[in-house]
Amino acid sequence: MNPVLKDYATHLEFLGYEITPHDDENTVLAKHATHGSTFVKSYLSGVLLQQYYRLSDKAKTARAEFLEAVNQLNSSSNVATFVAGSGDDLLRIDGIFLGAYDRAKFGLFIEKYNYDAGERVLGNETVRGFIG
Repeated sequence: MNPVLKDYATHLEFLGYEITPHDDENTVLAKHATHGSTFVKSYLSGVLLQQYYRLSDKAKTARAEFLEAVNQLNSSSNVATFVAGSGDDLLRIDGIFLGAYDRAKFGLFIEKYNYDAGERVLGNETVRGFIG
């Protein structure tokens, strides 16, 4: 495992995540019973977190409404960026933590990321209607 990624993976394990190495040494899959599965990738001098939701057919048939919901998520996000590709069946949630690992700062970041990726998505009735 990439040395930069090691501190972040250890922190996530402490928070209850199960860490599984991915295809390369720069990526791990972090699985949590409450927060789901998140890819954690070494990125610049920090990490990039990515989580995905599969979209329903409604996201294609009501595309304008779906994109407006994604824009609303982005406009009120704490740390995450919500990405809806043009032909994708997925909603991707990115979070970038830059700089050297810091336990307190990363702890706050992961708390905010989990809120954005979980509660803000699943707690939003409009967005939840597009999740398949």
